[in-house]
Amino acid sequence: MKETPLSISEIYEKGKENLKKKGAAWKYPPDSEINAPVRMNRKYLDSLFFEPRFFDPVKPDTSCRILGVDLKAPLFCSPLSQTDYMGDGYMGGSGLVEIARGVHQAGALMMLGIGGSSELQKSIDLGAKVVKMIKPYQTTDLIYKKLREAEERDCVAVGMDIDHFYGRLVGDKVDRDGLFGPQSTDEIRQVISESKLPFIIKGVLSKIDAEKAYQLGASAIMVSNHGPSSFDFTIPSMMALPGISESYGKKLTILVDTGFKTGNDVLKALAFGADGVGFASSMILALLADGAAGVELLIDRITAELRRTMAATGCANTSTVDRSIIVPSPFIAG
Repeated sequence: MKETPLSISEIYEKGKENLKKKGAAWKYPPDSEINAPVRMNRKYLDSLFFEPRFFDPVKPDTSCRILGVDLKAPLFCSPLSQTDYMGDGYMGGSGLVEIARGVHQAGALMMLGIGGSSELQKSIDLGAKVVKMIKPYQTTDLIYKKLREAEERDCVAVGMDIDHFYGRLVGDKVDRDGLFGPQSTDEIRQVISESKLPFIIKGVLSKIDAEKAYQLGASAIMVSNHGPSSFDFTIPSMMALPGISESYGKKLTILVDTGFKTGNDVLKALAFGADGVGFASSMILALLADGAAGVELLIDRITAELRRTMAATGCANTSTVDRSIIVPSPFIAG
């Protein structure tokens, strides 16, 4: 008898079970006392409801084009770094490449963060469409080195994590503040002007920073709390998204991530003005559940749920999704 493929929740549970078998606990569970933005982002997402429109049925098309890349759905793997997970040993030496394999097979976009060029090239060799996110290194020459490498290796875009200007938050401790540092607007403008690829500014959570990203020449911004590694008590990405998208949605490609898990989550973000939605820890759990096949299955499941809910809300394609399909809970969302 053929085994029934796992559901979204079953993929996550299997991933967590296999993580425990490896002797590693998930570092930042949703109910953690720290990491308030991620916890509130989940609460806020769960407070948003859909207004169904069952008459005049449509056959939804989830395909889209982001950063010049045709995708089966507006989904991407948020930037992952091999160095962040090798210490725990639960991703394995080829973990990032296997995630890239699954992402590519599912027709989504892959993003890679800090790390060597090996995973980057192996991912590209698979055929994956890869975005390289560059950290704000204090050594400016290193920024340009990473930029040139991304161009030479045929990445589809590059970007910078501005929320790491002041180091990385690990629990309630800061590290890498000697490696990363604030970049002046003139320096970022110079980096963007020298890039041959579309440039993404990641970590935008205000209209002020969105305006600066636009003025500096960015092609896209990512509304992101950077999971647990930026700083605590920043405005949750879903709460920041509507105001930013209303002001800059016609000027910039708007991406969002932090705490998204399902196809319904994706539709809520699209309704709030996002062009694409990113998943990070979800991809790691899918990898732990069943390797590259688990990653591909998760994206397929998320896409299927997105398609079904689009049909139920009368959205024929991603460009027709708007805020009118959302009904916020008066008890939480206000």
